[in-house]
Amino acid sequence: MFGKIILTFSVLAWASAQIPNLGFCPEYIPMANFDMQRFIGVWYESERYFQLTEVVSRCVMTNYTKGTDGRYHVSNQVTNRFTGVKRILEGEIKPAASKAEEGKLHVKYTTIPLTPETKYSVLETDYDTYAVLWSCQGIGPVHAQNAWVMTRERIPPGEVLQKAYGVLDKYKISKTFFVKTDQADCAYLDSRLENPTTEKPARQNTQTAESNVKSATVPKDVNVEAREEAEVGILAEKASLDIPKIIAEESAKLEQSVETVPERILKIAETIKEEGDVKDKTIIVEVKEEIAAESAKEEKGEYPNETEKKTA
Repeated sequence: MFGKIILTFSVLAWASAQIPNLGFCPEYIPMANFDMQRFIGVWYESERYFQLTEVVSRCVMTNYTKGTDGRYHVSNQVTNRFTGVKRILEGEIKPAASKAEEGKLHVKYTTIPLTPETKYSVLETDYDTYAVLWSCQGIGPVHAQNAWVMTRERIPPGEVLQKAYGVLDKYKISKTFFVKTDQADCAYLDSRLENPTTEKPARQNTQTAESNVKSATVPKDVNVEAREEAEVGILAEKASLDIPKIIAEESAKLEQSVETVPERILKIAETIKEEGDVKDKTIIVEVKEEIAAESAKEEKGEYPNETEKKTA
């Protein structure tokens, strides 16, 4: 018997991804005189019971609408906190069987095939700021409850949440397993996804309008435009003719400036030879100057002759 209870526990927890409890589902009566027409619109998930399937979810919102056929529809939008990918589940709300059950919503989701019908009740709402939703699924003596605190504002003020907490206390729904839904920067992410598609055409239209204004405020004479085009054509033709000449001159400069290794060696050798010749010439000039000086001294008699040297 105990093994069957554990198995039922596991099946229920796996199927609903909720926290199971022993016992049967409590009998919570939905809100009396519930007005679905006032309830339609966008609701943001502020807090919820822990669900394994919603661990990576953020920016959760629900939109209730009414079709042309008078039927009500629901669209749930969930963003993956890791990938940023949005997942949208759309469904149709079945008409209530009686006036007393108008607050109990039966949703058949059409986005995913073979999805079981989802049932949840609106325990209380003021239609303008908050709503408390609740559901329960049971298999034998085991059940799993789920509850949501929905608000009209993505990040509601504290007094709105206190009203919702009062409803949870009224129905003895424990807040132990409630977790807050991450709604931070969700509006900014939505605007980033929407703006690129709208800003580009606007920017293009602005540029077109500016060009039209410029063309309207600064009209040009047809003859002036023709003359300018002719001058541009002449300049372009002249530039095309000068290009080969410029290339040839630059090539000649490069050829003159670039020296190979053998040419450099020959130049160095010639320089050394020239320096040597200059040095030799300098020595010859100095010798000639010395000989001239000696001859001048002999003529003046500054040096004694050979006979005087011998007698001495």
